[in-house]
Amino acid sequence: MTSPASDVLAESRATAARLLRAARRRIPEILIGLGVVLTVLAVLALAGAFVDDVRIASNRATTAASVLDGSTYWRTVVQFVDDQGGLRTPAVYYPAGLEAGQSIYVEYDTTNPLRVRVAGRSAVDGILPMAGGLVVLWLVLAPVIVWLRRRRAAA
Repeated sequence: MTSPASDVLAESRATAARLLRAARRRIPEILIGLGVVLTVLAVLALAGAFVDDVRIASNRATTAASVLDGSTYWRTVVQFVDDQGGLRTPAVYYPAGLEAGQSIYVEYDTTNPLRVRVAGRSAVDGILPMAGGLVVLWLVLAPVIVWLRRRRAAA
């Protein structure tokens, strides 16, 4: 005689096994979906950078800034005085190559001084790295997807 707890456990295992088999059959489609989502996110990030550049260009001011300690490649913080005399400490767009203590020129949006980029840099600088990343993504995913589909068709 089996206990109700073991019946529930056996039923749960059977249900989980069915779901895993169904998911395994759909792995190529899941990978395609993942690739599409990552591609859309990359394109949206680049589009957002272009929108920010347009906003900065429409109300642009340029000033000297200092790169602060604790900055990293992914989040570089600068400090500058805006056109109203306020001390601002935002993260800067396009920070590649900046080091703590470095003095740089930044361009910022006078209507929103927290929207700042390194002078002379723009979203155009991000096109090549973004495109390269997407090419690598699809160069990895495409053969895996084809292989999985062929394996599924042969089974």
